[in-house]
Amino acid sequence: MVGVLIISLLFINVSLFGSVKAESGDGNDVVAHDFIASASPTANQLYPTNDIVNSRAWYQVIFTTGTTAPIKQVEVDFPPGTDIANAKLVDTAGLSPGIYTISGQTITYTVAPEVLVPANTELRLQYDNILNPSIPDANLTVRITTKDSAGSVIDSGTSLAYKIRQIGTEDISNKSITREKIKPGAVVPVVTQRSSDVISIPPGQSQFAVAVCNVGEVVTGGGYMTNSPKVIVTFSSLGEDQRPSWAIHAVNTDTLAHNITATVMCLHLSP
Repeated sequence: MVGVLIISLLFINVSLFGSVKAESGDGNDVVAHDFIASASPTANQLYPTNDIVNSRAWYQVIFTTGTTAPIKQVEVDFPPGTDIANAKLVDTAGLSPGIYTISGQTITYTVAPEVLVPANTELRLQYDNILNPSIPDANLTVRITTKDSAGSVIDSGTSLAYKIRQIGTEDISNKSITREKIKPGAVVPVVTQRSSDVISIPPGQSQFAVAVCNVGEVVTGGGYMTNSPKVIVTFSSLGEDQRPSWAIHAVNTDTLAHNITATVMCLHLSP
């Protein structure tokens, strides 16, 4: 049976079932986090945090299982041109602890021990430090495959298409360029990371945080920082503020207060 695969930055309608931990192939801990599943899988398809060519981004892959079965491995195949050599698996949901390995264009997460996952469960894998392709493409997809301990395929699916684009004139603010001809090397793109205030989230409550670019800058991506894996981000996307911004919404599932900070990648031309 084939499941439904979605690349998404939006993860909603979750309930918490415990705690799991991801490790790299050399046994080093990557992150401790919550076991998350959903009774109503999200149908939202969004882009990586940065959709510009030759830029690094984190990708969140959500796969809705089609079969109730014990899962031993999850393989995610990235399209040619996407550099995953230095990628890191920073978070998973719906699976027990395990290790990840990288081979070619595939990142494999091996669960130890295998875990019985019901049908219609959202599995989430979040990767950091992935380098986007150098050539624009509006029809990129990834494939995710789950396997049992014998190596047999349980579910397999392909994502909805996402695009990687080249910066165009529409990304340049009005009056940023004042001459018709610009000498080669006269201007260079500069990307700066900016942050919101540190937002404290009381136990069991949620908060919004918004990071804003300066006047004349454009947003190329965004994300967040938190001091606890108990803080679950349910929304991370371009802000609705009139200024270029990145907004996040997070829920504190702990019994103690924790912090969240939104970050935004801002592009301007220099000098």
